[in-house]
Amino acid sequence: MHELSIVEGLIDIIRETAQTHGLNRVEKVTLRIGAMRQIVPDALNFAFEVLGKGTIAEGAEVVITVVPTKARCGECGSEFTVDDCCFICTSCGSGGVVVTEGKELYIDSIEGE
Repeated sequence: MHELSIVEGLIDIIRETAQTHGLNRVEKVTLRIGAMRQIVPDALNFAFEVLGKGTIAEGAEVVITVVPTKARCGECGSEFTVDDCCFICTSCGSGGVVVTEGKELYIDSIEGE
């Protein structure tokens, strides 16, 4: 369950950011997570609940936006959403594609008082 190590890092970042901006309590954390990261939102929320206890982020709402995997064909330039891990261009059938979205893993915003 790699969600635990991800949440450990998130809480460190949240703690540092809250301190920098003078927050006493974090109420909401918004995350953008690419589908290729294979993070299970329920597992991440559970890990956040457990690891957040006793921290500035305890009880904070976690909002997750999952970014679908998208690619661009190196042959024809077509952009498409990748379905079922099929990295083949939907326009020309080429396998020479580059992933343009879906690898994200970042904090979009932190809200608190």
